[in-house]
Amino acid sequence: MTVLKVLYENASVVAPSLLLTGFVFYVVYLCYFHPLAKYPGPFLAKITDLWQTHQFMTLKQPYTLTDLHERYGPFVRYGPDKLSTTSDSAIALIYQKGGRHMPKTEFYDAYGAAHPNVFGMRDEQLHSIRRRHMSHSFSISSVKEMEQYMDNNIALLKEKLTRYAKTGELFDLKKAFHYYMIDVLGELAFSQSFGIQLTDDESLVPPVKEHSLLAAVTGSWPVMTSRLKKWLPLVPHKPLQDLFRGRQACADLAAECVQRRLRDLSHMKDDASAIGIQRKDILTSLIFAKHPDTGERLTQADLETEAFGFIIAGTHTTSATTTLLFWQLLRNPTVLSQLVSEIDSNLPLPEPDRPAHSITTLESSLPYLRDCMKENFRINAVFTMPLARRVTAEEGVIIDGEHIPKGTSIAVCNHAFHHNPAVWGADHATFRPAHWEEPSTNAKSRLLMHFGLGGRQCIGKTVATTNIYKLTSALLQEFEFEMVGDEAVQSAETEKHSKGRNNDVPEMISVGISDLEAPLMVKCRQRSVKA
Repeated sequence: MTVLKVLYENASVVAPSLLLTGFVFYVVYLCYFHPLAKYPGPFLAKITDLWQTHQFMTLKQPYTLTDLHERYGPFVRYGPDKLSTTSDSAIALIYQKGGRHMPKTEFYDAYGAAHPNVFGMRDEQLHSIRRRHMSHSFSISSVKEMEQYMDNNIALLKEKLTRYAKTGELFDLKKAFHYYMIDVLGELAFSQSFGIQLTDDESLVPPVKEHSLLAAVTGSWPVMTSRLKKWLPLVPHKPLQDLFRGRQACADLAAECVQRRLRDLSHMKDDASAIGIQRKDILTSLIFAKHPDTGERLTQADLETEAFGFIIAGTHTTSATTTLLFWQLLRNPTVLSQLVSEIDSNLPLPEPDRPAHSITTLESSLPYLRDCMKENFRINAVFTMPLARRVTAEEGVIIDGEHIPKGTSIAVCNHAFHHNPAVWGADHATFRPAHWEEPSTNAKSRLLMHFGLGGRQCIGKTVATTNIYKLTSALLQEFEFEMVGDEAVQSAETEKHSKGRNNDVPEMISVGISDLEAPLMVKCRQRSVKA
């Protein structure tokens, strides 16, 4: 009792001492005795997930992680229980063979709206069923049935570029691509354009980046994710409130699109012939898709959740990738010249009523464009959040000779992996599409992680690549582009000469999805091409 009395009377001194002692033991354990203690990484990353949260808030998370791998090697500890790896042997093991033994981590809980969509769904069985629901909607045959709507929007963009060419006006190609992709997404997913290309009204742009940043920041602190989602909306801080308003705006837009489509289809007979004559779009296919075992259809809440995912995943990612591809082409004139020559040699001028060539024609006619796209996917992977998986096997896993214990969150960050010189060579930062003509490099196509791999690979991959094929070939066949107004932008040859090396990695920012940091300011001219 005497000891308790002394402790009670001196609580104001004892309590802080005990807390400090406990904190010291906690730090010592994490840094020296934790199962991941041997792996290098920043001190703060070893003791708290707040380090990773801060990295996302800087908008430089994947590039910092890439720098850490350059410093420390193929394994970096970026959280108390988190490892990032750039080992090529990890790719198949984690993402193709891991399956239910290496499920997605709690990080993905932050990415849904009201409910998890096919991207954030962590239950592997439910995900498999949902993906089977959706697979036909995103197949190449389905995309080809909707191709005319891409063509219509390419025509609108070409009309806009024609006006710029006549006036000599300077414009932001990044913004033009973003507006195009949003309208195409509306047509392909919901049978409606959002009308942004026609109006140039930026207020109509879905605030996708706000949701992505909010999800990345809250998801990177998993023990607090649910609390943050509940309490952060109450914090009276305008930048924070803007993020939540952006997320809600995307959710409201998704709900509106689903409700409108359901109303349009409400009087239709539920039979194959009636369904077959409906205009094709991804949402309509999903509305009529049936559970492979029970025959049940998705609920309205499920449809709104997936529609939210369409808006988030289908706009920013593809427009950012296309922007980065043009950035690379315009600063590498030799590559651009070879690509334009291929287009001129292999493609006739499109028909007056068809502003772009068919997917079927492009797939078989433009191998160099395919290599340019692949090289851009490698050097500028847009989907850059660490793709985290939880090790659940009792025995753990062995990666590159290293034992990764049960409970570890193991991830590959695409940007860091695609710039691992041990995999891609010393010239990994050089944009050189001819890489892919070399058998040794082409064999590594299976390692590219720009859409993820395995059963969780991005379901919209075909839609995205088709858009880029059609848009790039159509614009380069008719227009010449010139970057203007940025003294830091030089041709690759000039930069190599002046710096003694080539670096084709632009300044980018990331909200979990990367994008060119600056506008892509250009002028364009109409080309005189063969008849």
